[in-house]
Amino acid sequence: MPIDPRKLRPSELCRLLNSTPLGEVISERQLYRHRQRAGNRIGDGKTVDLLRYCAWMHIVRHTPKPISDVDPYERMKESARARNAALALSDDAGVV
Repeated sequence: MPIDPRKLRPSELCRLLNSTPLGEVISERQLYRHRQRAGNRIGDGKTVDLLRYCAWMHIVRHTPKPISDVDPYERMKESARARNAALALSDDAGVV
């Protein structure tokens, strides 16, 4: 019986994707999280449409990330500064 890529059980999809020369590329838990995020866009409650799943993954992968106004390094420096200031204040309170 041939495999229908439009109606694969999640375990079949994992087995199919992991049977490439790359080895394990997805776990059942990761596929479960993807199915939760994608909703019914990649299949019904019991099966997964491989073609829709690939299209959804492409969209997720190539959607631009929102640009943050705050530099992550500056945010880290500020949190370290605040932590050090709090430690310095707590040390001063114990000195008599």
